[in-house]
Amino acid sequence: MDLLYMNVIQNLTLLPGSYVSQCIDQLNALYKLELNVYVAFGNKTLFESLIPARESELPTVRVTNTTLQLVMSGNYSERALTVIYLEDVHTSSMVDYLTTWLWRAQQLHVLIIYPEATTAKLFQLFTHCWRQGMVHILVVLPFTQKLFSYMPYPEVRLLKMENTLQYFHRTRDLLWDFHGYNITCGILISAPPTAFVFKNHRDRNIYAGYMLRMVLDFIHHFKGSIRTRRVDTLSEANQVLSTRDVDFLPYLLAKTPNFTNSVVLWLENRFLMAPSARLLPRYLYLVKPYTSYTWLVLLAMLMYCSGALFLLSRGRLNLSGAFLQIFRLSLFLPPGRDLVALPGPRRLFLYIMMTIAGLMLTNLYLAVLSSNLAAGIYDKQLNNFDDLEGTDYQLPEEEITLKFLLQLPDIHPQLAKRLVLTPEHLVERYRHELNTSMVYSALEDKIDFTFYQQKFLRVPLFRKLPKIIYQQPFFMPAAYGRPYLKIFNWYVRRMFEAGILLKMKNDGFGHGIQSGRLHFINRATLQEVNSNDLEYYYVAAVVWLGGMLLATACFGYECCMGSRMARQNRE
Repeated sequence: MDLLYMNVIQNLTLLPGSYVSQCIDQLNALYKLELNVYVAFGNKTLFESLIPARESELPTVRVTNTTLQLVMSGNYSERALTVIYLEDVHTSSMVDYLTTWLWRAQQLHVLIIYPEATTAKLFQLFTHCWRQGMVHILVVLPFTQKLFSYMPYPEVRLLKMENTLQYFHRTRDLLWDFHGYNITCGILISAPPTAFVFKNHRDRNIYAGYMLRMVLDFIHHFKGSIRTRRVDTLSEANQVLSTRDVDFLPYLLAKTPNFTNSVVLWLENRFLMAPSARLLPRYLYLVKPYTSYTWLVLLAMLMYCSGALFLLSRGRLNLSGAFLQIFRLSLFLPPGRDLVALPGPRRLFLYIMMTIAGLMLTNLYLAVLSSNLAAGIYDKQLNNFDDLEGTDYQLPEEEITLKFLLQLPDIHPQLAKRLVLTPEHLVERYRHELNTSMVYSALEDKIDFTFYQQKFLRVPLFRKLPKIIYQQPFFMPAAYGRPYLKIFNWYVRRMFEAGILLKMKNDGFGHGIQSGRLHFINRATLQEVNSNDLEYYYVAAVVWLGGMLLATACFGYECCMGSRMARQNRE
């Protein structure tokens, strides 16, 4: 650093070529650069005289044919200094070339050798550079040995630099203060929980959503101001980013060439949210305590024991009487007058066995029935995409997402055949209302935001299937040529590492309730079993009615048979 100060003191006595070379060396040392790129727009002989051939510690690229457009990003090291020789007639072509050369790397440093510069020309040049997002521009006037840069905030103004060290401090200090500069942020109406605006009870605008809070905190930290713009659809969102009508758009868009993006912080997963298993009809509760195999075993036991009791009674009981006695014992009911005297050992053993079995079966039935009445009985739960087969669920999606999903090479067939084109606002409405007649796919942050409405439900209406549909990098979409994107990347990376983004995401849930976009769901009546409901007694009524019909038929049959036998006896 002491050598730099000595060079600054000596620079007034330097020749133009030596002065330019000294500026380049000092910038290389200050910013620890790895590459120098030389581009000439104008008299190449004069350029060579100002940049004499010399041994350099850094690799050098010399562009002599400016009709051949090169791009730095992805081809050369970005720790580079671009040195340009400029004449007045080539100002427009130089700016165009430089814009393409620094595509997606507008934050890199450029040294422009401009012998014919005046205040008006410098202001015009810096204005062009600012429109393309290039702020690290240093102009050197070789013959007068003057340095100029500019301050973009809140409006473009010239800065005369005494030396390269002052330019270095300007980069670190002045550019990190926006001085109230307006940064435009687009807010998509379907953006919750990433970004949304609502009015509180004091009629004040509340900016909510964790991605919008990222932008707001960034702007506030660097003393800027925000200007919002409403965006209605995803197509419009891509358009306003492409035309640079907005600077940031806090929404997870699919990456396209229409815009650039901030640093990627993590991979966001897209899941399928499916309705939870539905409650079975209440009339099935009397049947469900036993499985079908248990019912078959119980029926076989009744038939076997009825036959055994009929044989052991030696004609004293008919088959129906034996069945009624066994059925009564299986229900743990007293035998009544059928057990007037002490039975024989075999019949006594049969009574004891049936009493014990009846006690066990009755208690088992009542215990399972009570448990079912308390917790409910549910249909089969959807646990993966294959479980969708045989259901009539549809998957509504807006146009852009639908096309993107269909282009995925590994999309599950059950999802592909259920996709239905739906207006964007209806997709959001159905999902926020938790319409259980459909399934929905969404990024995990949207699903967590929607599920916050189920916070107080004993049984949630929707579940998130564990299988990931696809993953999308999490980044902040931004328009091209925004000079503060590098600062934004540094800032949001620190927010992420400190866990502040997680806190912002949790705060967004409460804001969703306050804004009225979310509502705590109170559907306890749909989740509870009402044993006093008439539907609960449907099976019992059917059994009773069946028994009555069978008894009536038997009574009629016996009357007919009795009349026939009486007629035969008279004859």
